[in-house]
Amino acid sequence: MTPSGDFAEFVLPKRLTVGLPSRGPRLVEDIWDLRCVLPRTWRTWRLDFTQIADPATRRAAKEYITSRLTRGSLGLGPLKATTAATELRTFVVVMEDLQGVGAARLPDVEHTHLDAALKRWKSSPHTAVRNVTFLKHLSAHGPFLSEDRLGILPWNGRSAYGVVGLQRVKGENTTPRIPEEVLAPLLRAAIFYVETASGDILAAQKEIDALEAARDSRCLVQGQARERVLSFIAERREAGRGIPAVPLGTAHTVPGAAVVDGVPQVPNHRLVSLLAGVAKTSQVLALVVEAGKEIGYEEGGLDTPMSPWSGSAGPWRPRLSPFTLANELSFLRTACWIVIAYLSGMRDVEVRELGRDCALTERGADGRTRYKLRGRVYKGKGRDLSGEEAEWVVLDVVHRAVAVLREINDDPGHLFGYDGGGRNGYVLLSNMPRRIRAFRDHLNELFSTPAGLYVPTIAAAPPPGADPITDDAVPNDTAVEAAVAESTALPWAFDTRQFRRTLAWHIAHQPFGVVAGARQYKHAAITMFEGYAGTSASGFADEVAAEEAVAKLDYVEDLYHDWNDGGPSAGGAARRIEVEFDRIRSELGDLPGVVASPSRLRTLLHHLTKTLHPGVLNDCFYQAETAVCRKRTKPLGRPIPMLDMCMNCPNSRRSAVHLPRLERAHDMARAELGEAADLPRLQQLAIAEHLATLTHLIAEIDHEDS
Repeated sequence: MTPSGDFAEFVLPKRLTVGLPSRGPRLVEDIWDLRCVLPRTWRTWRLDFTQIADPATRRAAKEYITSRLTRGSLGLGPLKATTAATELRTFVVVMEDLQGVGAARLPDVEHTHLDAALKRWKSSPHTAVRNVTFLKHLSAHGPFLSEDRLGILPWNGRSAYGVVGLQRVKGENTTPRIPEEVLAPLLRAAIFYVETASGDILAAQKEIDALEAARDSRCLVQGQARERVLSFIAERREAGRGIPAVPLGTAHTVPGAAVVDGVPQVPNHRLVSLLAGVAKTSQVLALVVEAGKEIGYEEGGLDTPMSPWSGSAGPWRPRLSPFTLANELSFLRTACWIVIAYLSGMRDVEVRELGRDCALTERGADGRTRYKLRGRVYKGKGRDLSGEEAEWVVLDVVHRAVAVLREINDDPGHLFGYDGGGRNGYVLLSNMPRRIRAFRDHLNELFSTPAGLYVPTIAAAPPPGADPITDDAVPNDTAVEAAVAESTALPWAFDTRQFRRTLAWHIAHQPFGVVAGARQYKHAAITMFEGYAGTSASGFADEVAAEEAVAKLDYVEDLYHDWNDGGPSAGGAARRIEVEFDRIRSELGDLPGVVASPSRLRTLLHHLTKTLHPGVLNDCFYQAETAVCRKRTKPLGRPIPMLDMCMNCPNSRRSAVHLPRLERAHDMARAELGEAADLPRLQQLAIAEHLATLTHLIAEIDHEDS
């Protein structure tokens, strides 16, 4: 089969490039640039197929990656563009191993070749699982490869773990992380609810309370109810406002009610009575209906104005009614849960069991205010069912969420408890996955634009019952792309554990405040380190440490690849690390442009993570005997290494990753020196010396021979 049409021309499916100026690379190109669909910070945007010498195998690699980006397999959704480069690297490594056991091309592969290659891979079981999984995907996408494809089903009917003989480690964290494109708008809106919308909701609640109190204290005589309703209608007419309409969510109670622009054309008699200050409007029903026909209807009806939404020129929602106010109170509780859970790293049960007096502040030794939550930890060996008391250091917005909950909830024992009405008594917020999904859907109703949903859908596995890809089922490519795009664009399936896992990953994988600098984190990474990662009682530190270990190894691997590709480096430790990299390259036979076994490379690089301390302007490969900062540690009482003393330290190393930060620091120092005319002479000299040092460090990386 030969791919045709749009599939043969462009690599990326249309769903990924809608609204973009470029459709991305073409299938015929040997080097693909995926930056049009990747974040600017994403480093592996270039796919180089020239490293595959055989033309047929090269074309098979292109068609396989293209097919993976377009359609799902093995119960999974399409490949994400962010992992395309990794998939190509796996393709290259597996093909080299298959060629090493006698299978020159994909059609030549037999079960004996697979077994021989598996013996090689089993030295690293997780690598073996990855390679076996890759071959299963490659087989599933065989119908979409025009020349080379596997002629057998690799280990048919057996899982990759079963083939390798590997069992999942007990307690292994398999909880998925919330994608950034989903989390960012969700958290932004949750914080908006806590900091801004809560004021509108509470003001509307107070307006209703005041209206009810005024009506209850008023004793009307015959004819006054009619006068008050007529006066209310006149005020609405003069203000250019309509009659409060029945909420859309209750329009089903009025059979045959017309709906115009989402507003039922039926008066909300209960709210009109409240606003007019009368017991009921049944006696003047005709007046209200006629007024609605004359001046129209409006959604909501209360007078409390709504605050502006930064994403548009108007308010964040129409005015409220008692019905929509009750809904918004529920969404506000959910928003508070999201803010507290995600920005603390607490588990769901730990959040919802917080007491009303859980918030406290302390003054740190550096004079900064520490915002804390006091609660209980329930998970862990040896703990009673009642839990163990613990504290979490959080951001100030978390305290604001606590304050909001104290205002809208009234359970004296629980922060998330409130009066359920009737015989229910106090109820505790529950079923958080369902509530988060409802909150997500509500945000999409409020803030979506013609350009797309506010909280976007993501690529996911095809729905149950979808026909799998088989060798004897080769549908039309264009039809498959359209069907996959529609069937796999699904809302993210939220689970409460995902928030804790996602925060742990971000803390470990986003050093230097890359994520901490965003609004949703507000403070620098110091707060995260001292607070989240320091919460030993909850076990969160262990999760962060596990993620940090992986992140460090990823970082060292990036440093190695940069060096192996000829990237410059400088600093006192540069020569020592280069010698170590050279030793590893010699052992791997990893020449520039040649892909080494990723698992072996990571194994050989792992020891460097024990001394690595990534920094903003340089990395520290710490050795106590040569560390400049060590002799100053004791008098200052600070832990080592002290990364602000690394510029001239024998343990420091700088590479291309530090260049933008060095240049930014250089520009700041130069600007400061230009404004230093009124500073004492010694301060001017210190700034000038710092500027000269930065200039030299930049030159070392930009011009290695200087």
